[in-house]
Parts: sequence; C-alpha cells; structure tokens
Amino acid sequence: MSAALAFEWTKLRTLRSTWWCLAVAAMLQVAYAVLVGLDARLDLEGSGGSSTLPVGDAGLLSIQFAQYALIAAALLAITGEYSTGTIGVTLRAVPLRGRMLAAKAAVVAGGAALTGVVLMLVAAVAAGLAAGTPAVWGIGDLLVDCATGAGYAAALAVFTLGLGTAARSAVGGLTAVLVIAVVLPTVLPRIGLDVVADVNDYLPGSAGVAVLYGAVSDAATDQPYGPAIGLLVLAAWAAAALGTGYAVLRRRDA
Repeated sequence: MSAALAFEWTKLRTLRSTWWCLAVAAMLQVAYAVLVGLDARLDLEGSGGSSTLPVGDAGLLSIQFAQYALIAAALLAITGEYSTGTIGVTLRAVPLRGRMLAAKAAVVAGGAALTGVVLMLVAAVAAGLAAGTPAVWGIGDLLVDCATGAGYAAALAVFTLGLGTAARSAVGGLTAVLVIAVVLPTVLPRIGLDVVADVNDYLPGSAGVAVLYGAVSDAATDQPYGPAIGLLVLAAWAAAALGTGYAVLRRRDA
C-alpha cells in the first residue's frame, strides 16, 4: 500500500493542473476573505458600534468559493488519466483496482485537507489585516475552524473523486457533482412536501452549509444539525460516491 500511496502522490504533485487549481483556490479564498474583512471595517466605521470579526469566520465563509477549484483538482486526479489514456499505465503499476483507488482517495483527501488548513490560515490573516480593529485573533477558535475546513475539504474531494471515477470524464463528473451538491439543494426546497425537505437536509450541499455556516461565531439557529453532524453526513456521501466509483472501476475495462 505504501508504494501505491507514493505512486499516487508523485502523480498528483507533478500534475500541472493540480497547481493551477490550487492557485485559483487561493486567489478566490483570499479575495473573498479580504471582502469580508473590509465589510467588517466599513461596518464599524459606519455605525461606530462594536462590530467584531473572528478571523476564522472569514476563512470558513470563503471556502464556499475556493471549493470549486478543489473540486476541479480532485476530478482531474482521476478523469485526467482517462482522457490521456494513462489509466492503463496506472493499473499495470497497481493491478489491484481497489488498492489503486484507495491510495488515490487517501492522497487526494490528505492533499485537500492540507490545502484546506493552509487556505484557512491565509484567508484568516488576509481578513484580519483587511478588517483592522474589528478582527478577533482567537487562536483556539481558529485552530478548530482550520480542522473543520480540513475535514470539509477532504470529504468534498473524496466525494468528487468517487463520482469522477464512476463517470470517467471531467464533464460527466462535474455535472454529477454540481447537480447533487448545488442544483438539488436549490430546487428541492421549492417543493412543499415535508419528506422532500427532510431528504434535502441530508444532501451534500445542505450538509456543507451546515458545516461552514454552522461553525461560524454567529451561526444561524435554523440549521437542521450542527457542523459535526454535517461532516459525518458529508463523509457518508464521500464513502458512497467512492464505493460507486469502485463498483464501476471493477466491472468495466479501463
């Protein structure tokens, strides 16, 4: 297994698309965090009140923009191999398909978690500097927020990898991710049935909202569950997507 992990890590870090996606993710996350910080500064200057901004909140809120670049990176980690035909080389190097996919999932999840922590810290610093006086530099809360961001990024990356493995194409995988995680949580609430609303609460998009918006300091009280349960729901979706990807990978020729 260690050789398969090293193999997958070497491929992931040497892909040019990986670094492009990470650069876009950093740009989006820092840009939104700066806007959050400036908003807090202007709010204080405009109202003269006691407006505050825990810097970890800016990091959590800005992940919602950076996540699309992380989705692209996770998707290309598998669909890029199908588009170039290198999946055959990968399976000759690691013939056990389950081991290959497990190693790829571990590397993608670890890379996404590490990226999530780095982006959270950079976004927190950027937001704090932009906010000025309203910034609250609570180290303990920031560490908890970083752990939340890392868990969210890892679960989202594995979920995307699983769907990408099943679809075998970047377009198909991206469509599946967006429909399940973005479109359905937007459309289903318009249907006035309680059972549909209950189902919608446990879709990946709704779970992501519970994680990111439930972990901020002024979290809304109308969330169906908190960030810890949200992470468990996302992890369950990631496991289901990866299992679906493995089932397709095992039954079909590469």
